[in-house]
Amino acid sequence: MGTPSLAAYLHTAVTITAVVTCYRFVISPTVRAIARRPTPLVLVAGAVPAAVPAFLPSPAPGPLRWLTVFVIALLTWQGATSDYDVTEPVGPQRLDKLLLLMLGAASCFWPPALLAWIGVYCGKLRGWKHHAMMPLRLLKAYLAWFVVAILFKTSGSAAALLLVLGCVSLSHYVKPAWSKARLGPRPWSWAWHNRTHYLMASAYSWGWARFLRPETVSRVLRRTRGLDRPVNILTMATEAAGLIAFLDRRLLVAALAATALFNLVVVLASGIFFWENIATNTAFAVTVGTLPGTEYDTAFGWPAALVALAVLVLSAADLLWQPWHLGWWDSPFTARVHWQVETASGAQQGLYNGFMCPHEREFGRVLGYCLTSEPVLHDHLGIVWDRQLRDLVVQADGDQQRLSHLKQTYGRIQKDERQANVHIAFLTTMFSHLNNGARKSPLPRSLRRLKAPGGQLYRWGDLPPYRGDERVHRITIRYEERCYRPTTGDFALLANDVLHEIDLVPPNPDHGSASCERSSSTAAPTSESC
Repeated sequence: MGTPSLAAYLHTAVTITAVVTCYRFVISPTVRAIARRPTPLVLVAGAVPAAVPAFLPSPAPGPLRWLTVFVIALLTWQGATSDYDVTEPVGPQRLDKLLLLMLGAASCFWPPALLAWIGVYCGKLRGWKHHAMMPLRLLKAYLAWFVVAILFKTSGSAAALLLVLGCVSLSHYVKPAWSKARLGPRPWSWAWHNRTHYLMASAYSWGWARFLRPETVSRVLRRTRGLDRPVNILTMATEAAGLIAFLDRRLLVAALAATALFNLVVVLASGIFFWENIATNTAFAVTVGTLPGTEYDTAFGWPAALVALAVLVLSAADLLWQPWHLGWWDSPFTARVHWQVETASGAQQGLYNGFMCPHEREFGRVLGYCLTSEPVLHDHLGIVWDRQLRDLVVQADGDQQRLSHLKQTYGRIQKDERQANVHIAFLTTMFSHLNNGARKSPLPRSLRRLKAPGGQLYRWGDLPPYRGDERVHRITIRYEERCYRPTTGDFALLANDVLHEIDLVPPNPDHGSASCERSSSTAAPTSESC
């Protein structure tokens, strides 16, 4: 078995160039355009281009077809089983879920149907969220490859498909490595100086794994803080592995498996659950490891690695698609808005983000800052982008006076009366409808365990969780500040203030509904990136 000729590598490189160009300038703009349209127009817009290639010979993706079928099934499961937004008419949402199932099945046999599937998933079922972006982009790349292969009758393009899909996946890790390398004066500043165990402490304060005793978490933090630098170096090495992954097939398998393992560690440490990435990259690694011999040889070797490097650099520069940066400094201080309810029986229960699906991501992050006049120092989980500020927060060690000075100096007030009113209207409408028997889940009660998991696992707190078993009489919105004190190892509650109380009354038929996405500063529009 010889090494592929330079001409074969050149053919693969030209095909890859055509695929990423099609992705950037054809598939992405079309998806953005149809995602904003009503469902019937999405179907029409997706059906017309899907019908044209039916008269042309279909390209053969080989075993990679089963990877795309797996990803389609994965995301279809997530979209079909997510809860209804009861502030909006449920009938159209039910129809969109049925269409997603039918289009998903059709896409498994006829890839051009993916265009309409993506339009429904992203535009109608709020699928275009951070945790689903990588597998979604993988499907968009597959669709772009299919279009290029069928229109230009590109033979032997399965290797190009493998390389493009690999670049799509690994770019979502290379970009964060690049972002971390830019955080300090030197590329290794983050790896050497970030205190990653603070992420674990802040996640516990935020609502992850609060079933553990604070003393238990403190012991774990004391034992793991000495591992910060090795963990940071291993993190950056794992994220940057995509830069050399295409030198050899075994390197690509190892890089994909390492990213899946990395995401498993992330969920254990922080409650951030990239289950879509874990499942996709695990399936991808298995697929690459079982590919047949010479057909995919031009996806590996130094010429292929150079092509992959170019694609990864362009994606890191946001010129092809736009992976998130995911580079920050971890701090031990968090300020968060919490929601709690008083039920008909008088019970006080926590309203955690798991119950707020399909907006569980928004309610698990920084939603609610629009209600408070307190300056906010950080973003989700206490993260900051300035090492000096991180150091000042650590030195404050939970001292309220010093933290107050830092908030006044570095913080930003995000209070917004209009946004706050929309948010309160959303909660009022939602729970008024639920109190009157609105159905929240598309699954019958006996099948609720089959629902796809969420991505923000902050479902614990000081109160037992509300699960919808009783009517809600009152919603209380509170602002809390918590800090892990590095010197003593304890968790301190520094503030616990009521921001707003909503007393629920029978719904007014003329009361308009409000979408959570309009009330959230973190809800991503369907037109985000490509």
